[in-house]
Amino acid sequence: MLLQRSDLPLSDDPAVRILPWIVGLMVYLATLTLAVALLVSTLTANWSAGLTGTVTIHIAVINDESEAVMNRRVEEAIRLSLKTPGIDAARAIPSDEVAALLAPWLGDEAPIADLPLPRIVDVTLTPDSTVDVAGLSARLKAEIPGAGLDDHQLWRDKLVDFLLAIQVVAVLMVVLIGATTVTVVIFATRSGLAVHNEVIDVLHLIGARDEYVAHQFQANALKLGLKGGFAGSIGGLLTLIVIRYTASELDIELFPTHLFQIWHWPVLASVPIIAASIVRFSARHTVLRALRRMP
Repeated sequence: MLLQRSDLPLSDDPAVRILPWIVGLMVYLATLTLAVALLVSTLTANWSAGLTGTVTIHIAVINDESEAVMNRRVEEAIRLSLKTPGIDAARAIPSDEVAALLAPWLGDEAPIADLPLPRIVDVTLTPDSTVDVAGLSARLKAEIPGAGLDDHQLWRDKLVDFLLAIQVVAVLMVVLIGATTVTVVIFATRSGLAVHNEVIDVLHLIGARDEYVAHQFQANALKLGLKGGFAGSIGGLLTLIVIRYTASELDIELFPTHLFQIWHWPVLASVPIIAASIVRFSARHTVLRALRRMP
């Protein structure tokens, strides 16, 4: 279809020649924005899954107590947890694991071993059960000095709401990018109609139908849309590959290594095809609407 003869020299129009550049820029921005939405969706699922079904007990160091006294408080916290209905397991996290978790934030040179780090107990809830978290927290504070309980549900809900807001903004940006592309296509198509108005009149006089004229514009728009779209898509995917490589150099405790899932790449690669289809439809609709208004 793209190689069919055209009776209109559309490729010579200044407004049309700039169309691939505009489409390429829009596809580049849409690819990056859509990648942000997909990435945030993955992070939301991962973090939400990691925080669901668990609570954390923290036991602060009191004065200069011995390790044996601290261990007894930890064991008592585990005992109270396991006596609570709806709790499946409780595990004391070793101090070296706690120090390893803090190392990326405090730096490798920080004297973590000398810090009065609290002891942490990871509590796993039984699936589909109701746990009296407030009651457990009150018992811990009453019976174990320096003990407290962190329920991740409130923090998780706020995190999910924040990430959802980012996704909504990203989707709105993609919609705005698409609307901008449609506006540019309409402007370029109308410009082409004005430039070739006399030729279109001649085509009508010799029997050409509106569908035939619209086909001339939509085929040219599709060709230019694919040209600019694939250029913008390649630029966007290369940018994402660079970001992925850079992120892989970060500490895994701070940022996930696998930013994108395998299925994300085909979705991102489909952006130029979708953009070219939008360009083609916009050109066709604009031409047919304008021709119907012509005498």
